[in-house]
Amino acid sequence: ESTKRPLRDGEFYNVEELCSKPCAVDLPIDIAELSYSFGFECQKRSNLLALDHETVMFAAGNVLEIINLRTGQQIYIRTTMGCGIGAIAVHPSRQYFAVAEKGNEPPINIYEWPSQKLYRVLRGGTQRAYAHLNFSPLRPGSTSGGHKLASVGAAPDFMLTVWDWKQESTILRYKAFSQEVYKVTFSPENEGFVTQDRALLLPIPHGQHEIRCCSN
Repeated sequence: ESTKRPLRDGEFYNVEELCSKPCAVDLPIDIAELSYSFGFECQKRSNLLALDHETVMFAAGNVLEIINLRTGQQIYIRTTMGCGIGAIAVHPSRQYFAVAEKGNEPPINIYEWPSQKLYRVLRGGTQRAYAHLNFSPLRPGSTSGGHKLASVGAAPDFMLTVWDWKQESTILRYKAFSQEVYKVTFSPENEGFVTQDRALLLPIPHGQHEIRCCSN
């Protein structure tokens, strides 16, 4: 479990300092700028998510694209490591979204919406890339909840991690499978952890949740 002191409510990271920069060889780094992107990674699972009733987001290469469907306006958020994006997720309150990167020990960056400020950074969840993310659900009939985030790593570790994301700390880590896991979800009803083929009941501090992991 992380001992790093988290940021206080209302504090944010300086995204300009952490954001990856374009690479140029024998050319000025500002010789060109991104004007418009037509890219979309259609083979990436869960890669088109709604932020609100008129805004969607998706990963394309080294950027997260946010598009207003009514106006056509595009917003681009570069990764902090410059190695691509493994998975994305939207908080059930629609007030935050998470971008899990690729690279050497990649971070999960959680942004506030619609300000796009970098709210929290989760580190140490996987070795090379994340395969999927999922926030815990809101409590039935309530706007509270969503305090946990489940992430599952890709090869070579396939590590399942449950985070207290606002505190930037891990609650539980467990090896999910020895093969690709393509989805992890919280159950709003049952306690414990459940995989596709067998059940694993693992206690989580401050309560339990059921997580379903699906593998090929």
